[in-house]
Amino acid sequence: MRSTKKTQVLSRALALSLVLGAGGCVVLGYDFDKQPPVSCERAQDCPGEDTACGKRACEQGVCNFVDVKPAGEKPLGQPLHDCQDVTCDGAGHAVSKPAPDQLPEDGSECTEDKCVDGTPLLVPFENTTACGKDKLLTCNGLGSCAGCTMPSQCGDEGPCLKWSCEEGVCIRAFTPAGTIVANTVTGDCVAEACDGAGNLGQILDPTDAADDGDPCTDDICTDTGTEHANAANGTPCEGVCQSCTDGVCGDCSPGFVCDGVEKCVSTGDQPVGAVCMNNPDCMTGFCVQGVCCDSACDGKCMGCIKTATGMPNGVCAPALDGNNPGGRCTGADTCVGGMCRCENGVQDGSEAKVDCGGVCAPCAGQWFCNGVAGCGAPKQQCCGAECISDCPDDTTACFEIQAMPCFLGEPARSFTGGTVKDGGCFFQYACERMTCICQ
Repeated sequence: MRSTKKTQVLSRALALSLVLGAGGCVVLGYDFDKQPPVSCERAQDCPGEDTACGKRACEQGVCNFVDVKPAGEKPLGQPLHDCQDVTCDGAGHAVSKPAPDQLPEDGSECTEDKCVDGTPLLVPFENTTACGKDKLLTCNGLGSCAGCTMPSQCGDEGPCLKWSCEEGVCIRAFTPAGTIVANTVTGDCVAEACDGAGNLGQILDPTDAADDGDPCTDDICTDTGTEHANAANGTPCEGVCQSCTDGVCGDCSPGFVCDGVEKCVSTGDQPVGAVCMNNPDCMTGFCVQGVCCDSACDGKCMGCIKTATGMPNGVCAPALDGNNPGGRCTGADTCVGGMCRCENGVQDGSEAKVDCGGVCAPCAGQWFCNGVAGCGAPKQQCCGAECISDCPDDTTACFEIQAMPCFLGEPARSFTGGTVKDGGCFFQYACERMTCICQ
């Protein structure tokens, strides 16, 4: 069985939120109750987004919320440490209110964590405050721990946090939010994952649905547990020339015939949602992810099967978080918020630049030495006579990498070009140096 989930992202709905007076409450999602009726043909026509407290639906041609959670219920997976508390209002909306006890946690010993009117605030400690693993370092007054010579002086690492020491300053690298670390209970649609701030919490896991053992159902993770939905008509099941029809295993489904050996094969012109092998099998001409789809559905994070989207088989829709329909996201990447996580336009986790490095494939660049001047314009650094032996001529090695491919985020490389006599130096000798940066 293939598994997925129905995860709702609360923060993305802020673009369509309604601020409710001086109390600081914010309703997440489009407020159908307070707007003129919105006409529709299907749920995707309705503005806004689904929330953890209700799903958009098209009922009798008008947009509405269904699967509404009771008032006061707290959605699973809401962000922590953001000075906000999210609850359901009983009408399908998620309501965010200031929560002074949800203090921000940046993992730094050199900041004081505060909530001010529902907004996280990090206040740097003075530069006399001790910090580091053994309190042997000192805060720099800018919110960072300084004075390190190696990462182990900065603090303990964990599955969601790594340390580095760069130019004497302790730097944290957080594992991207949603990265699953462990799955302690099989079949509960929940796994332990990083929250993007170095902490370990729980999220819905689309790969952890409970398998009912029925070949004619798709086991799908939702925000309430596992749903067993009918598999697409034509799905093979037990027995020779048997397939699923409306969730029941029996003779070949309508539009399919026995190949005379063991399989049910399509006779072509299948309706939307039926099993297919290639485009000519479908009335629409689009066979996507093994079902007849209502469109080409070729976007990276678009899917056409219920296990990937939560929508009926054959309806092209954005993929639910944690899925990768058709393997269109690169490598082990998955869809988050309707985009491949490594293409979300945000420098997060341990990315060296936006969407480069960390758990994402590094972006390609070129080596540039001494800026645009190249290796032929070394910088001179004054030194004594003893530097003659410590400053070999590596100019050839520099020219070998100039303009060659590299990956953004690689450490800079330094080359020496021998010594020269320079009257401007107190000790007369200067070492020629060339620095190459990947960009």
